[in-house]
Amino acid sequence: MRLLIVVLPIVLLLSSCGKKIKDINGDEPIEVMDFIQSFQDQELPINFNSINLDKKESDSFYIKSKKVLQFIPDSLFKKSFGKATDIKFYRKGKYNVESEETYVFLVAEKKGKKVAYITCFDKKLNYSAGMELAQKSDNPLLVYEGGIDKKLTVIKIKNKKSAESKIIYNKSAYVYNTAGLFTLILTESNEPVEESSVYNPIDTLPAKNPFSGNYIQNKNNFVSIRDGGKPNKLMVFIKLVTQDGNCEGTLRGDLIQVKPKVFQYNKSDDHCIIEFNFKNNSVNIKELEACGNHRGVRCSFDGSYTKKSKKSSLR
Repeated sequence: MRLLIVVLPIVLLLSSCGKKIKDINGDEPIEVMDFIQSFQDQELPINFNSINLDKKESDSFYIKSKKVLQFIPDSLFKKSFGKATDIKFYRKGKYNVESEETYVFLVAEKKGKKVAYITCFDKKLNYSAGMELAQKSDNPLLVYEGGIDKKLTVIKIKNKKSAESKIIYNKSAYVYNTAGLFTLILTESNEPVEESSVYNPIDTLPAKNPFSGNYIQNKNNFVSIRDGGKPNKLMVFIKLVTQDGNCEGTLRGDLIQVKPKVFQYNKSDDHCIIEFNFKNNSVNIKELEACGNHRGVRCSFDGSYTKKSKKSSLR
């Protein structure tokens, strides 16, 4: 019995020493477990930034692209690299949540562009999600940071130094959920708010009809009318924002003439009906049937709008 106790550990040791460890970049086929195990275990937090991504990567962590793309879809890399060909990948570690998901980190590099990624494999070792964490920056005033903290929150930060040497940041936080997605849970920024122009999708269309043009209440509330292809037809785009900003609405569609100087939006598959009455370089709008599917419940498209000259903008 004593002999058995002594011999058994020796047998187990010899058998484990004889186990072949697969070369991740070799010609031998690999399974997803081989792929994940080739990444070194890391402790949280794990972070990347533009500064450490500017350093040369060690060839010992290199992994062939065909091995990566066997388990991670190339769509993850499309945003930064386009086609996944000729990308060099480097293994940057992994972290396993016991009995749950495994986070795998890698860096991709191609033609001077370099990006760090976090990917997630579920408890059955199926790839489920991935996202960019940080990237190398050629601009010394712009630094990207990204990583995962001890609470498994993925945090991404973009820092930019302004002309006044003030640090302007934009921060986003994500968590991995059971649906297999990284869900945005927080955004934070000290970026100055810049007023943006309102996009008018029919602005460049012909406006030869005498009723065609831009009708304005203010910069946030306007009606754009354009030619409809026939004298009894027009096209319309309405933008509505209440003064307190608590109710908004947009509508785009065709108008049919029902009386002289009177047109209607009346689409067969839409309960909304609006009448447009043109008079003295203005248009009066009246909802004949409620248009709640195009606007908030606390506002209405009803109102009068004044036609602007062709040289006047919507702002």
